Amino acid sequence: MTKLSILNRAVIPIIAFALAAVNATDKPAYADDADKYATAKELGLMEGFPPPPDKQVTKANALLKGPYNRWAYQHMRMFYPTANVPAADMPYPLSKTIDWTMEDGVKIKEPGTDETKSMAEFLRETWADAIVVIRGDQIVYEKYLNGMHPNQPHQMMSATKSFGGLLGLMTVAEGKASEDDLVTKYIPELDTENGAFADTTFGQILNMTNSMDFTEVYDDPRSGIRTYGAVLGWTEKVDGIDYPPSLYEYLKTLKVDPEHEHGEIFHYQTPKTDVVNWVSNRANNQSFQESLYDKIWSKIGTEGETYVLLDNNATLVAGGGLNATPYNLTRFAMMMLNNGQLDGKQVVPIEVIDKLAAGGDIAAFDAGPDSDDIVHKKGEWSYRGQWWVKHTPGMEAFMAIGIHGQWIYIDRNHNVAIVKLSSMPKSKDTYLDGYNLEGFYGIVRYLAAN
Repeated sequence: MTKLSILNRAVIPIIAFALAAVNATDKPAYADDADKYATAKELGLMEGFPPPPDKQVTKANALLKGPYNRWAYQHMRMFYPTANVPAADMPYPLSKTIDWTMEDGVKIKEPGTDETKSMAEFLRETWADAIVVIRGDQIVYEKYLNGMHPNQPHQMMSATKSFGGLLGLMTVAEGKASEDDLVTKYIPELDTENGAFADTTFGQILNMTNSMDFTEVYDDPRSGIRTYGAVLGWTEKVDGIDYPPSLYEYLKTLKVDPEHEHGEIFHYQTPKTDVVNWVSNRANNQSFQESLYDKIWSKIGTEGETYVLLDNNATLVAGGGLNATPYNLTRFAMMMLNNGQLDGKQVVPIEVIDKLAAGGDIAAFDAGPDSDDIVHKKGEWSYRGQWWVKHTPGMEAFMAIGIHGQWIYIDRNHNVAIVKLSSMPKSKDTYLDGYNLEGFYGIVRYLAAN
């Protein structure tokens, strides 16, 4: 994939994500309509019995297409098979010290300009559905838009990957696996000739540095990601392609990239997360949803509804299936911010949090196709355990990110975490992704000064 295609492709694959430039100047060419930021209700989506055809949200337009995702991201289980993640026995009460001065006090730089925007402008212009800002153990700001509320599940897209990576690192911390172990120790089925996972380690797939020949070009019906989506039952099948019957069978067909050795470069490719999850499943003898409940959700006092999307074979889609509420994500982010502790309990070992904060191989990241001097400035980013890590001095953070604007942003140095859920009309947009990052930087700087 060329650098140009990474920067300018309007629609990217189902659950892949590449960070956008903070200093990008290519403001999106959206139609200059008065209602381009309209809510699902204002647009009349799914209103009426039946809704008019142009207002109907369907499986075909629910996942990736704006404006239909304004409604769909709060109703995903109406279109796909799902599995529940139970809530904790007792909810953890969230404490609030709301600083309403942030409404006017936070100044957010608009990428590529000298202008600054207010919090309200930032949220509107990034199609936000919810934002929760955490300082220490307190919620200091929250806002809900587009019909969202604190206990409404929302599609998390590729932010799901970071939960899978975290469970993988916790499995290592518990001594059930090692990052140095070959993947085939746990999944001998992947010991195939020239297979992408035959001679790679668990650590390499956790950090997406194993070599794999796989294209993530959504507008090519014969690309790897389109084949992957069709196997899941999420995109249409193409005549003439012999599709494997399941995700597990599909993973066996993936081959190494002949141009790179394992560990040489970072290359963000969604099926790697499914193998991370498969190793964790085998090592723990638990599904993703069972481990998420057992190791995290039950211990952070979650409440209400959480669910994960499944494929047509009732297999979890680890690359982008989590749907969670703002308040449960807040409990999670608060725990991660506070060295893995919440309510006096050590939920995630601090060694795991430290690994994520320290980041991965910057050189491997810079050598891969997801890094350049515009999108990711060389020397400032890495990828560790399925989390994106920013190393810029004074603004270090690690984050879970999903397309269409899903973020969990953890800045330990400033004691700030941010949960932001959105329904952006485009999967990936250099201007909007940069705008989101500038929004987080503006919030952190404001809190650091007040």
